[in-house]
Amino acid sequence: MRNNKRLIQTLAVICMIPCLWALAKKGDESGSLRIREERLSIAGIHNEYELFLIADTHISLCDERDDGLIEKADRRREAFRQESGKTATQTFQNLVTEANESGADLTVFAGDIIDSAMYASIEFVQKQFSRLRMPCLYILGNHDYEYGREYFSRKARRKYFPRLEALTGTKEQYVMYEFEDLIVAGINDRNNQFPKSAVEALLPVLKGKKPVILVTHVPLLPLEENSKLEQQANDVWGLSPEGRCRVLLGENACSPDAVTQKLLNAVFAKDSPVAAVFAGHIHFYNRELLNDSAVQLVTGAGYYGDGLRIHVTP
Repeated sequence: MRNNKRLIQTLAVICMIPCLWALAKKGDESGSLRIREERLSIAGIHNEYELFLIADTHISLCDERDDGLIEKADRRREAFRQESGKTATQTFQNLVTEANESGADLTVFAGDIIDSAMYASIEFVQKQFSRLRMPCLYILGNHDYEYGREYFSRKARRKYFPRLEALTGTKEQYVMYEFEDLIVAGINDRNNQFPKSAVEALLPVLKGKKPVILVTHVPLLPLEENSKLEQQANDVWGLSPEGRCRVLLGENACSPDAVTQKLLNAVFAKDSPVAAVFAGHIHFYNRELLNDSAVQLVTGAGYYGDGLRIHVTP
């Protein structure tokens, strides 16, 4: 009888283990991560590098300093939580922890890290940056310096863009980090185009000899017609009223202006040093060749906990 009682107790404990594991997993949903491992071979380099790519965390924190946006910020924050089942702020903290634990040489933030240029959001991200054990590179997406109804307006660029210097580390519209044998160059988004000053600054780099990883917020349209990326983007985001892809940058998508086309020409040139493009914006993962020599890596939405750990080799 006593042996049977012990047997029943043992079986009960064994049955409880999966339940406890499930509860523990559920309790971690607020900030759990979905990290993909990538390998990227680049001709012309002789060192190996670890890079960590994050985009689209859409941090939406607001206080009385931006009191006109509090209601909107609350709605946006709740919408992202409802969609992902996670809290964007906790997820972002966990992504920073993961970047540290990965031993990355550089963490790349590819836009829409914050959902508006609100002081509370900027200060939260800045505080998390102070935890990073490596340099970081931050470019602006279409939401980073959006502000209420001010969306890519002159007022937004004049009044709200300067707030973001705390994150980008520069007053310029581009950022660059140079290793011994590799350049990582990032350019801000400007309503699906590239700013003229940034294009002029980066063109010499994109026409040079040193291998380059270019970071943009909006992914570039691959040369292959009806690429997998284009098809999936159209399925997820739909077409524009003109029947074009709404979320990629290229001839049959968000049509480049003359300035932006200059940069695209440099990227797609046969002798281009651009070995890879890193991007975000579309909220899903993709890896695909842009042309015969350059690969594009697009990370999924950071508010879901998505990130890419990229091992770069010669």
